[in-house]
Amino acid sequence: MILPNALLLVTIMSLVWFLKGDLLGYRRIKRLSDTASREKTYRLWIAKAAIGFVLPAVIGLALLGRLDALVTVPPEFDALRTLLPSFEGYSRVELLGMIGGSALGGLIIGAVLATRRNWRILKTIGNVGSLLPRNRQEIAHAAAMSIAAGVSEELAFRLFLPLLVALVSGSAFVAFGVAVAAFGAMHLYQGRAGVIATTLVGALMAAVYLMTGELWLAMVLHALIDLNSLVLRPMLTGAWRAA
Repeated sequence: MILPNALLLVTIMSLVWFLKGDLLGYRRIKRLSDTASREKTYRLWIAKAAIGFVLPAVIGLALLGRLDALVTVPPEFDALRTLLPSFEGYSRVELLGMIGGSALGGLIIGAVLATRRNWRILKTIGNVGSLLPRNRQEIAHAAAMSIAAGVSEELAFRLFLPLLVALVSGSAFVAFGVAVAAFGAMHLYQGRAGVIATTLVGALMAAVYLMTGELWLAMVLHALIDLNSLVLRPMLTGAWRAA
Protein backbone atom coordinates (compact mmCIF):
# COMPACT_ATOMS: atom_id res chain seq x y z
CA MET A 1 0.00 0.00 0.00
CA ILE A 2 3.02 2.33 0.24
CA LEU A 3 3.19 2.87 -3.52
CA PRO A 4 -0.52 3.76 -4.03
CA ASN A 5 -0.38 6.18 -1.09
CA ALA A 6 2.78 7.81 -2.43
CA LEU A 7 1.31 8.08 -5.93
CA LEU A 8 -1.90 9.55 -4.55
CA LEU A 9 0.07 12.22 -2.69
CA VAL A 10 2.06 13.08 -5.83
CA THR A 11 -1.16 13.20 -7.85
CA ILE A 12 -2.82 15.57 -5.38
CA MET A 13 0.24 17.83 -5.50
CA SER A 14 0.10 17.76 -9.30
CA LEU A 15 -3.60 18.70 -9.30
CA VAL A 16 -2.98 21.58 -6.89
CA TRP A 17 -0.13 22.79 -9.10
CA PHE A 18 -2.36 22.66 -12.17
CA LEU A 19 -5.25 24.40 -10.39
CA LYS A 20 -3.04 27.29 -9.27
CA GLY A 21 -1.76 27.64 -12.82
CA ASP A 22 -5.31 27.47 -14.15
CA LEU A 23 -6.44 30.36 -11.96
CA LEU A 24 -3.40 32.44 -12.86
CA GLY A 25 -3.71 31.55 -16.54
CA TYR A 26 -7.34 32.62 -16.72
CA ARG A 27 -6.59 35.92 -15.02
CA ARG A 28 -3.74 36.40 -17.48
CA ILE A 29 -5.76 35.69 -20.62
CA LYS A 30 -8.42 38.17 -19.48
CA ARG A 31 -5.77 40.90 -19.73
CA LEU A 32 -4.38 39.81 -23.09
CA SER A 33 -5.61 41.53 -26.23
CA ASP A 34 -3.22 40.33 -28.93
CA THR A 35 -3.76 36.99 -30.66
CA ALA A 36 -0.14 35.83 -30.39
CA SER A 37 -0.15 36.10 -26.60
CA ARG A 38 -3.52 34.37 -26.33
CA GLU A 39 -2.32 31.53 -28.58
CA LYS A 40 0.73 31.13 -26.34
CA THR A 41 -1.59 30.80 -23.32
CA TYR A 42 -3.63 28.12 -25.10
CA ARG A 43 -0.43 26.19 -25.86
CA LEU A 44 0.69 26.56 -22.25
CA TRP A 45 -2.58 25.05 -21.04
CA ILE A 46 -2.09 22.05 -23.36
CA ALA A 47 1.48 21.53 -22.14
CA LYS A 48 0.45 21.79 -18.48
CA ALA A 49 -2.34 19.25 -19.02
CA ALA A 50 0.24 16.83 -20.40
CA ILE A 51 2.56 17.42 -17.45
CA GLY A 52 -0.10 17.55 -14.73
CA PHE A 53 -2.51 14.86 -15.94
CA VAL A 54 -1.08 12.56 -18.61
CA LEU A 55 2.48 12.11 -17.35
CA PRO A 56 1.59 11.21 -13.73
CA ALA A 57 -1.15 8.84 -14.92
CA VAL A 58 1.00 6.93 -17.41
CA ILE A 59 4.02 6.73 -15.11
CA GLY A 60 1.84 5.84 -12.13
CA LEU A 61 0.01 3.07 -13.98
CA ALA A 62 3.35 1.71 -15.16
CA LEU A 63 4.76 1.70 -11.61
CA LEU A 64 1.63 -0.08 -10.36
CA GLY A 65 1.89 -2.62 -13.18
CA ARG A 66 -1.60 -1.55 -14.26
CA LEU A 67 -1.16 -0.23 -17.78
CA ASP A 68 -3.84 -2.72 -18.80
CA ALA A 69 -6.32 -0.35 -17.11
CA LEU A 70 -6.03 1.85 -20.18
CA VAL A 71 -8.09 -0.70 -22.12
CA THR A 72 -9.76 -2.74 -19.37
CA VAL A 73 -11.84 -1.34 -16.51
CA PRO A 74 -10.06 -2.05 -13.19
CA PRO A 75 -11.84 -4.66 -11.03
CA GLU A 76 -11.64 -2.16 -8.15
CA PHE A 77 -14.56 -0.36 -9.85
CA ASP A 78 -16.82 -3.44 -10.05
CA ALA A 79 -18.85 -2.67 -6.91
CA LEU A 80 -20.04 0.58 -8.46
CA ARG A 81 -20.44 -0.79 -11.98
CA THR A 82 -22.89 -3.46 -10.83
CA LEU A 83 -25.33 -0.71 -9.80
CA LEU A 84 -25.32 0.89 -13.26
CA PRO A 85 -26.78 -0.30 -16.58
CA SER A 86 -24.24 -2.03 -18.79
CA PHE A 87 -23.66 -1.18 -22.45
CA GLU A 88 -20.58 -3.32 -22.95
CA GLY A 89 -22.34 -5.46 -25.53
CA TYR A 90 -22.33 -2.60 -28.03
CA SER A 91 -20.03 -2.99 -31.02
CA ARG A 92 -17.54 -0.26 -31.82
CA VAL A 93 -19.57 0.64 -34.93
CA GLU A 94 -22.68 1.19 -32.80
CA LEU A 95 -20.74 3.27 -30.29
CA LEU A 96 -19.21 5.40 -33.02
CA GLY A 97 -22.66 5.80 -34.57
CA MET A 98 -24.03 7.01 -31.25
CA ILE A 99 -21.20 9.53 -30.89
CA GLY A 100 -21.51 10.71 -34.49
CA GLY A 101 -25.28 11.09 -34.23
CA SER A 102 -25.01 13.09 -31.01
CA ALA A 103 -22.33 15.34 -32.46
CA LEU A 104 -24.29 15.93 -35.69
CA GLY A 105 -27.46 16.66 -33.73
CA GLY A 106 -25.60 19.19 -31.58
CA LEU A 107 -24.17 20.90 -34.67
CA ILE A 108 -27.58 21.16 -36.32
CA ILE A 109 -29.28 22.50 -33.19
CA GLY A 110 -26.46 24.98 -32.62
CA ALA A 111 -26.58 26.20 -36.23
CA VAL A 112 -30.34 26.70 -36.10
CA LEU A 113 -30.22 28.60 -32.81
CA ALA A 114 -27.33 30.74 -33.99
CA THR A 115 -29.40 31.99 -36.93
CA ARG A 116 -32.14 33.28 -34.66
CA ARG A 117 -32.20 36.56 -32.80
CA ASN A 118 -32.31 34.79 -29.47
CA TRP A 119 -28.97 33.09 -30.12
CA ARG A 120 -27.90 34.16 -26.63
CA ILE A 121 -29.33 30.83 -25.49
CA LEU A 122 -26.03 29.47 -26.76
CA LYS A 123 -24.10 31.22 -23.98
CA THR A 124 -21.93 28.86 -22.00
CA ILE A 125 -22.46 28.13 -18.34
CA GLY A 126 -19.80 29.56 -16.07
CA ASN A 127 -17.26 32.35 -16.34
CA VAL A 128 -15.45 31.33 -19.53
CA GLY A 129 -15.99 34.39 -21.71
CA SER A 130 -12.35 35.47 -21.76
CA LEU A 131 -11.29 31.96 -22.79
CA LEU A 132 -13.42 31.92 -25.95
CA PRO A 133 -11.49 32.40 -29.22
CA ARG A 134 -12.04 35.63 -31.13
CA ASN A 135 -10.71 34.75 -34.60
CA ARG A 136 -9.67 31.85 -36.85
CA GLN A 137 -6.17 31.56 -35.40
CA GLU A 138 -7.45 31.34 -31.85
CA ILE A 139 -10.18 28.88 -32.88
CA ALA A 140 -7.51 26.44 -34.10
CA HIS A 141 -5.73 26.63 -30.75
CA ALA A 142 -9.00 26.29 -28.83
CA ALA A 143 -9.82 23.16 -30.84
CA ALA A 144 -6.45 21.62 -29.95
CA MET A 145 -6.97 22.53 -26.30
CA SER A 146 -10.45 20.95 -26.32
CA ILE A 147 -9.13 17.66 -27.67
CA ALA A 148 -6.20 17.69 -25.25
CA ALA A 149 -8.58 18.32 -22.34
CA GLY A 150 -10.81 15.44 -23.39
CA VAL A 151 -7.91 12.98 -23.42
CA SER A 152 -5.89 14.23 -20.45
CA GLU A 153 -8.73 14.96 -18.02
CA GLU A 154 -10.56 11.70 -18.65
CA LEU A 155 -7.33 9.77 -18.16
CA ALA A 156 -6.71 11.58 -14.88
CA PHE A 157 -10.20 11.91 -13.39
CA ARG A 158 -12.01 8.87 -14.73
CA LEU A 159 -9.19 6.34 -14.42
CA PHE A 160 -6.01 7.20 -12.56
CA LEU A 161 -7.28 9.27 -9.61
CA PRO A 162 -10.25 6.97 -8.85
CA LEU A 163 -7.99 3.92 -9.15
CA LEU A 164 -5.55 5.35 -6.61
CA VAL A 165 -8.33 6.33 -4.20
CA ALA A 166 -9.94 2.90 -4.60
CA LEU A 167 -6.64 1.18 -3.85
CA VAL A 168 -6.12 3.33 -0.76
CA SER A 169 -9.71 3.41 0.55
CA GLY A 170 -10.99 0.07 -0.73
CA SER A 171 -14.17 1.75 -2.00
CA ALA A 172 -15.17 2.50 -5.60
CA PHE A 173 -17.90 4.83 -4.28
CA VAL A 174 -15.38 6.95 -2.38
CA ALA A 175 -13.02 6.81 -5.36
CA PHE A 176 -15.45 8.27 -7.87
CA GLY A 177 -16.94 10.68 -5.34
CA VAL A 178 -13.48 12.14 -4.77
CA ALA A 179 -12.64 12.14 -8.48
CA VAL A 180 -15.87 13.88 -9.54
CA ALA A 181 -15.49 16.49 -6.77
CA ALA A 182 -11.86 17.09 -7.75
CA PHE A 183 -12.85 17.46 -11.39
CA GLY A 184 -15.36 20.15 -10.47
CA ALA A 185 -12.85 21.91 -8.22
CA MET A 186 -10.35 22.07 -11.08
CA HIS A 187 -12.73 24.48 -12.80
CA LEU A 188 -12.80 27.07 -10.02
CA TYR A 189 -11.80 29.74 -12.51
CA GLN A 190 -15.28 29.38 -14.05
CA GLY A 191 -17.02 30.50 -10.87
CA ARG A 192 -19.72 28.70 -8.86
CA ALA A 193 -21.97 27.97 -11.85
CA GLY A 194 -19.03 26.55 -13.79
CA VAL A 195 -17.95 24.33 -10.90
CA ILE A 196 -21.48 22.94 -10.52
CA ALA A 197 -21.83 22.36 -14.27
CA THR A 198 -18.45 20.65 -14.64
CA THR A 199 -19.10 18.50 -11.57
CA LEU A 200 -22.29 17.25 -13.23
CA VAL A 201 -20.41 16.67 -16.48
CA GLY A 202 -17.76 14.76 -14.54
CA ALA A 203 -20.43 12.54 -13.01
CA LEU A 204 -21.90 11.94 -16.48
CA MET A 205 -18.51 11.04 -17.96
CA ALA A 206 -17.85 8.67 -15.05
CA ALA A 207 -21.19 6.97 -15.72
CA VAL A 208 -20.40 6.66 -19.43
CA TYR A 209 -17.03 5.09 -18.65
CA LEU A 210 -18.37 2.68 -16.06
CA MET A 211 -21.41 1.65 -18.11
CA THR A 212 -19.57 1.09 -21.38
CA GLY A 213 -16.15 0.05 -20.09
CA GLU A 214 -14.64 2.34 -22.76
CA LEU A 215 -12.38 5.15 -21.54
CA TRP A 216 -11.90 6.35 -25.11
CA LEU A 217 -15.64 6.97 -25.42
CA ALA A 218 -15.61 9.26 -22.39
CA MET A 219 -12.60 11.04 -23.91
CA VAL A 220 -14.42 11.60 -27.21
CA LEU A 221 -17.60 12.83 -25.54
CA HIS A 222 -15.62 15.17 -23.28
CA ALA A 223 -13.74 16.58 -26.26
CA LEU A 224 -17.02 17.10 -28.15
CA ILE A 225 -18.50 19.02 -25.22
CA ASP A 226 -15.45 21.29 -25.09
CA LEU A 227 -15.39 21.69 -28.88
CA ASN A 228 -19.03 22.73 -28.75
CA SER A 229 -18.32 25.43 -26.15
CA LEU A 230 -14.90 26.64 -27.30
CA VAL A 231 -15.09 26.17 -31.08
CA LEU A 232 -18.60 25.68 -32.46
CA ARG A 233 -20.34 28.46 -30.56
CA PRO A 234 -17.67 31.11 -31.23
CA MET A 235 -17.66 30.08 -34.91
CA LEU A 236 -21.45 30.39 -35.17
CA THR A 237 -21.39 33.81 -33.56
CA GLY A 238 -18.79 35.36 -35.86
CA ALA A 239 -15.30 34.42 -34.64
CA TRP A 240 -14.56 32.40 -37.81
CA ARG A 241 -15.02 35.50 -39.98
CA ALA A 242 -12.47 37.49 -37.96
CA ALA A 243 -8.93 37.35 -39.30
